[in-house]
Amino acid sequence: MAIKEAAGLFLKRYWHSLPGNVRGAIWALIAAFTFIVVQSMTKHLGGKFDSVQIAFFRAAFGGLAVAPFLITRGLDGLRTENLGYHVGRGVFGAMALFLMVVSILHMPLAEVTVIGFTRAFFLIVLAVLFLDEKVRWRRWSATVVGFGGVTLMLRPGDEAFQLAALAALAASFCFAAAHVCIKKCTTKNDHPLTVQSWYWLIATGLTLFPALWYWVTPTWEELLFLVLLGVLSGIAQAFWAYALSAGEATFISPFDFTRLIWAGLAGVIIFGEEILLVTILGAAVIIGSNLYIARRQAVENRRARAAGKSDA
Repeated sequence: MAIKEAAGLFLKRYWHSLPGNVRGAIWALIAAFTFIVVQSMTKHLGGKFDSVQIAFFRAAFGGLAVAPFLITRGLDGLRTENLGYHVGRGVFGAMALFLMVVSILHMPLAEVTVIGFTRAFFLIVLAVLFLDEKVRWRRWSATVVGFGGVTLMLRPGDEAFQLAALAALAASFCFAAAHVCIKKCTTKNDHPLTVQSWYWLIATGLTLFPALWYWVTPTWEELLFLVLLGVLSGIAQAFWAYALSAGEATFISPFDFTRLIWAGLAGVIIFGEEILLVTILGAAVIIGSNLYIARRQAVENRRARAAGKSDA
């Protein structure tokens, strides 16, 4: 009880007294580190299990956070009028998860992380097509430049690397498509945990049968590691959700780029990977484009608030 009271006092006196953007930045930094822990664990397991089996454990145990929601609400927790979008989110999410695991197992962590930042560029394209959002020429230009950064990282003549890089790029597209489906569901009055519950069920189901086909029975120690991998994956997503709920997205997003620092350190120290100059150049272009897009979004949001309408 004393510990609970002390924690409550700390939250009230210190944590909640911080500005929202500061709290959001802290959550984003923690999330970025946790995501790289998950990727490092995934890479470690790659020599023992097939990609789809790892993806299954990440999907199945990553969604445990919604179990209390479903237990307390039962089938009402799954009630929705947007089943098509939930299915779309589940399919794209499962594909993204599998493709990301494939790329992690066959590429240096730093390069997987850099290419993962391209989801913001795909999201701009998909938001225009399916969310009726308006994007001005500056953000279009930054998107084109950002994709140019990816071409710097596609090594001519290295077919195995190129296939893995294309898998990472496809994963980014699928993540962006899943985000569009989430946006559709949440704007049509679905509870966020309803959205996450449907994803848990669909992604777990889609990865289960392929995982059984390539199944390798883990030892008790490996099973614990796989379960921990899935749980940490869900925790990392929760940290990111807290970050976005506490602060402004345009302020919080740049802190996600600290993933690259942790990915580079993990790659070099744990897996003996080399950080190439082309990776640094590609990262500079992609991250620079992301930062410019975030800045333009912030400017347009301020103008929209001043004008009393959204034109972002």
